[in-house]
Amino acid sequence: MTIAALTIFLAKYGLLLLLPLAVVEGPLISVLAGALAANGVIAWYGALPLLILGDLIGDLLYYAIGRLSDSRLHHFAVRLGIPVHRAEAFTARVAARSTYMLLIGKWTHAIGALVLIAAGAARVGLARFMVVNLLATVPKSALLFFAGSYAGAHLAVPMSRFGLGTVILLGVGVLAAYLALRRPIHEETPAA
Repeated sequence: MTIAALTIFLAKYGLLLLLPLAVVEGPLISVLAGALAANGVIAWYGALPLLILGDLIGDLLYYAIGRLSDSRLHHFAVRLGIPVHRAEAFTARVAARSTYMLLIGKWTHAIGALVLIAAGAARVGLARFMVVNLLATVPKSALLFFAGSYAGAHLAVPMSRFGLGTVILLGVGVLAAYLALRRPIHEETPAA
């Protein structure tokens, strides 16, 4: 589905389909919903909470994948050519620094799914997972929504510019993942 078709689809069905679309692709839908709200097609006060909720539901689905299938994730990593010890090290890093890694995953967007699945596999507590993701999702969704709103009201910015932002975030995400995988995990030594 192209961005133009998605915009027409959102304009036609409004808030009714905003939540399921936000579960699938929260950031893009947030920008489009902001532009539609700026043009009076949907109400911002109804759209923004749905966008936040949809993003959190999507995060929870990724977490559940990791939580329910952590043993199979190692087999999947091997099929992708990722050594098992690297996958285990990444999962251990997420477990050891869950708040930091979840924030990086949410804000870079590019490695978000990987971090969310690893958090489930690492058995990060659900309450901690949801609180950290909520704290990261609210400003992220609001920022994207209001950026779309501003663009929709004041600018004739082609949506291809949104693609540039995604590429930049992807680069930041890949760099963050690389640094996270390269950094050694320091195990605590018991006190004597």
